[in-house]
Order: sequence, then C-alpha cells, then structure tokens
Amino acid sequence: MNGAQTNPYGVLRKVTSANRAELSRRAKAGVAMRLAPGIYVENAAASPQEVTRHHLFAIVAMIWPDAVLCGRTALDGGMPRDATFYLADPTRRRPTPLKLPGITIAPSPGPGALPGDMAMPNGLFISGPARSLVENATLRGRPALFRAGSRAVEDRIDEMARAGGAGRIREILTQLDVIAPSFERESVAFVRARLAALLGSFENGALKVDSRRLKARLSGEPFDQRRLDLLRGLVEVLGPRAPRPAPMLGDAARWAWEPFFEAYFSNFIEGTEFGVDEARGIAIDHIVPEARPADAHDIAATYQLANDPRDRVRIPHSGEELISVLRDRHRLLMAARPEKNPGELKTRMNFAGGYQFVEPDLVQGTLSRGFDVLNGLSDPFARAVAMMVLITECHPFDDGNGRVARLTVNAELSVAGQVRIIIPTVYRNDYLASLAGLSRGVGRGESLIAVLEFAQRWTGEVDWQSFDKAHRTLQGVNAYVDPGVADASGIRLVFPSRFDETGPHRLEG
Repeated sequence: MNGAQTNPYGVLRKVTSANRAELSRRAKAGVAMRLAPGIYVENAAASPQEVTRHHLFAIVAMIWPDAVLCGRTALDGGMPRDATFYLADPTRRRPTPLKLPGITIAPSPGPGALPGDMAMPNGLFISGPARSLVENATLRGRPALFRAGSRAVEDRIDEMARAGGAGRIREILTQLDVIAPSFERESVAFVRARLAALLGSFENGALKVDSRRLKARLSGEPFDQRRLDLLRGLVEVLGPRAPRPAPMLGDAARWAWEPFFEAYFSNFIEGTEFGVDEARGIAIDHIVPEARPADAHDIAATYQLANDPRDRVRIPHSGEELISVLRDRHRLLMAARPEKNPGELKTRMNFAGGYQFVEPDLVQGTLSRGFDVLNGLSDPFARAVAMMVLITECHPFDDGNGRVARLTVNAELSVAGQVRIIIPTVYRNDYLASLAGLSRGVGRGESLIAVLEFAQRWTGEVDWQSFDKAHRTLQGVNAYVDPGVADASGIRLVFPSRFDETGPHRLEG
C-alpha cells in the first residue's frame, strides 16, 4: 500500500456537452453515480445520501451561483430543515426545486447578498441576522413556504437579547434599516417593533407576542425554556405515580437528632468536612474552631435552618414567594461569607463539571415559571423531587445552592408530616449522578426519583433519639464511608432494619 486514502464521497461532475456521453457510460458501468439531471459523482463509495450531504454547497453553487441560503435554512445556521434546503435566487436561473438523494433544494425569488449577509463555501452566502428575521416572519394571508414563522422569529430575537444584550439589539436594528428596502414592509415592521420593544422605544400600544420567551423578557422576567421543558418532563413522570406516604412515626423525641445529622451530611456533600464529634461541638455547643470559622458557620447555620420549627415547614405558595424563601435561607447560610453575596441572586455564570446552569438574567423567571409547573403536584414527595430539580438546575446563588435546595426540598416533606431526606456521605455519588443524568437528558428523572425515595426510606428507619445511638447506627450502615472508597470496594448503604450491631455489615443496593 502506498498510504493513499480513497475519498469515499468521490468527485463531483456537472454535465456538459463534452462529457455527457462519457459520464453516462461510466454511470452504466457503476463507476459514476447520477445524483440528479446534469449532476454526477465519480468514484464514490459512500451512500447517495451521504454523497449529497458532502457536496451540497458545491451542487448549489453549480446551479445557483452566488445564491443566498435563506428562510428556515438561515435560521438553522445553514442546515436543511425537514430535508429541504432553502435559498434565494435573484437571477431565477432555475425556479423549480431540485430533488437530490435525501435533500430537496428549494429556490425562491429574493435579493442577492446584502450588507450583513455572511460568506459560505463555494461562493454562496447565508442571510445575516436581521435578514433571517425578516425572511422568516409569517405575513397574514400568505403560506409559510420557507418561513419558520413569527414565533420562531420572536424566539430568535429573545436569544439575541440574551446573548448580546441591548448592544446586540441595536446592531440588528441598524442592519434592518439598511436592508429594509429589499423586503416587504409588513415583515420589516414586524421585526422592528419587537426589537424596539426590547429597547423600550416601541410606542404603538401593547405588542402582541406569540413567543413565551420573548413575552417574558419584555415583561422583565425572561426564562430558560430548556429547563422548564426538562421540569415538565419530570412532572409528567411524577404526576401519575401513586403516593407512597412516609410519615414521621413515633414521638418527637425519636427525631431529636435528625436535624443535626441532616446538616452534617448536607455540608459534607459540599466539601465542608468535619469529624462528626467536632461538628456536634460546633452546632450544639457553639464551639468555633479558630482555623475554620466560616466552615463552622456553614454547619451551625444549616443546623439552625433544619431545626427551626418555623423554617423547617416554611414552603412557598407562589413563584415570587419561592425566590423570597430561597434568598432568606441563603442569607443566613452564607452570612459568614460576604464574598458569596448572601441572599443575592447570582450575577455570574456558574458551572459543575463543565455543565452550565441557568444564566443569571434567566434565574428569576425560570424559578417563578418553574414553580407554576410543579405546583400542580399534590404528593409531597413528588413536589420535593421537582423542587430539587428546579433549584439545582437554576443554581441561583454563587455558592450554597445544594444546601439551600435540600432544605427547601425537606420543607415540602416536613409541612406534610413526612420523613425528611438525608443523603449520607456514602450515597453522595449516587445522588449527584442521578441529578447529572437528568441534566444531560438521560431519562426524565426516573433515576433521581429512585435515589431520593431510597434515601427517604433509609432516613425513616434510623432512630435519631440520641446522638450516640444514631452515630453507632450510621457507622454500622456505612453512612460515613467515603463514596470513592465505597465505589471501589463495593460497600453500599445499609438499611438500619437489616443491620445487626453484633454481626458483620450487610450490604444494601
């Protein structure tokens, strides 16, 4: 072998009077592939559909040189929509669609390249931002054809505002003024009104907007549609599930130490690690280690919130109240960390393992609308799971989001007299993996539901009446084991009812 690699997509050929007979013979011999009248590919090994995709821009340029990818295709960044590729052909060289394997190229009358349009391969262009908005706005009484529709245009305007702010909107308006003479007056006016409204300069009465995202932005509360769709999927799973009550059985004494261990493990998950005896001294005896006063405050504040008879059952009844509850809890939790802006919603993006949470200017609207989505759930556990996802996906603060989320989730359970959820150290990876899986689209929350249901059942079996008894039980059921060590050695969290203090540890999946 000489190391040369065969091009699986072959060489594109356009039929001319000089090569017509030769290409026809080669096609009959199986050496050339006819894609459409007048268009062949020689020596291709890939499928006709793959060959077409590979040579698409070159094919367009052969028949419609200097064409502009427009309409739905431009709004989709130059990708075919519904196997159709739309373009504007000012010369009308070929007014009829060209059907190729897997794709139809649909030309339509339209201006050539305009200021703001962007160059593409093979001498083609794609509609610029302002032009793509105008082209896709649906006019009353006209068929959509290559137009994506007014709602799609409004959604794109919302994306532009989110990504570039007022400066980007002014830039698009400037482009619109330049290209306006080339398009229908009604389409230009439609786009201009929505851009101007975002800048607060639309004065022709109330603007009728179809896009929920743009409408929310104009009202001052833009939101993250993807996160709301994710939450709706979870709610659709949770809604039909039969409730599985987990009441706090026994008298109040049985649960005396539950708030302390809830606070201890909730902080351990986030990396605030103390020995359990030292944490007890901090939370109960107010002994603050000189070397770690802020960490000590995290433990003490989480315990205070989990143990407070009013806050542990404080639940929101509206989206606005949810934001207030979260801010109040965060203000107390982060009081020793002024650099974390206690009680203030984030102003910078935050991430976990490369995953981006809701953007700062979308947090308030997403929390508010997300509450409306989950508020239809009546089962306390279902509401708790949905609340966990909403707060975690928003990650509304610079720090402390996990602890605030778990406190708010547990309040939904406590107000209904249900067992709160503790995530012991050994179960940390299971818990975080189930959240990450949902975030990345693995299922619709089934794994998270199972993890939280397991943790609630486990919490309900522990006797929290005394520190010493609870501590011995937690040791015996592997609750304190480092999750990395547990995963490597096969150690699992054990239900207390299956633990025999006199015998070996039993493992529970």
